Amino acid sequence: MSFFTVSRSKRILCSVLTLGAMALSVSSAKADNPTFDVIGPHEYALPVNYAPFNVFVQYAYYQSSNEQWNANGKSVGGPHLAKAVGLSKYVRFFTLKSVPDVGFAYEIIQPTVSVQGTGTDVTGFGDPITGPAAWFKPTKNSTLGIQTFLQIPVGTKNVSDHTWKNLTSILYDVQFGDFNIDGDTGLVFQSTGHTSGGPDFQPGLTFHQNLRLGYRAHKYIEPYVGYDFGMSGATKVEGVKVANSDSYEHVIGGGLMFHFSDNISLSTRYSYGIDGQNTARTNSLNIKFAYVW
Repeated sequence: MSFFTVSRSKRILCSVLTLGAMALSVSSAKADNPTFDVIGPHEYALPVNYAPFNVFVQYAYYQSSNEQWNANGKSVGGPHLAKAVGLSKYVRFFTLKSVPDVGFAYEIIQPTVSVQGTGTDVTGFGDPITGPAAWFKPTKNSTLGIQTFLQIPVGTKNVSDHTWKNLTSILYDVQFGDFNIDGDTGLVFQSTGHTSGGPDFQPGLTFHQNLRLGYRAHKYIEPYVGYDFGMSGATKVEGVKVANSDSYEHVIGGGLMFHFSDNISLSTRYSYGIDGQNTARTNSLNIKFAYVW
């Protein structure tokens, strides 16, 4: 970190914690937790014209589900299902002399997953995620970019749904003094899935929207609030739509980011679903540790 000024290193630490996120596929449970809901404040307040550097992030979240959104959008009781997920991520940040004023990054994410509940006991490695991101700064205090990731179906058999996925989104950030607005808008494309001895299936297209509002209230502490939305189209089996397989959910949350030093931070957040259809209700605790060097 010797090549950064103190102010720049602080900004980088806040901003690079997540350039991608984890559309994990757990075959035993309908997806909850909207795509990219791991982002926090300053996620996309990214620098340009920097020397190469590295980031390691360890995410963990615990999702406890005993409520479901039914086909009528009503919250109803259901069997208890607990999901614990860890995500270990390495990111390399670099620039290209031939493309000035543009930042680049490449990352690799390895998930581990455990799902426990009535009639369910699944543990293993999730499908790894990898891909690039690029961005520029329209103004001194704003960022605009794109990220695209490939999720490769080589995880543990009962954790992977055995489909290839592409997660592509537009990222943006605006700074207003001590206030920060972050967000991304994107799509998740999935390949046709194949089951042993069963019919092929085509998952629907997923849309997601994530927003964060943070306020740097103290040198070491930053509270923030968030809104996440995820919507997936119906799954088709041999070209026929599966009833009640389309879903959506609106999620709100809040948390704190702790700035321990210029290159170490810890973020915590609680998120809860407030409206949805055909999916488990989000009820999750999220923790994120980041180290920059």
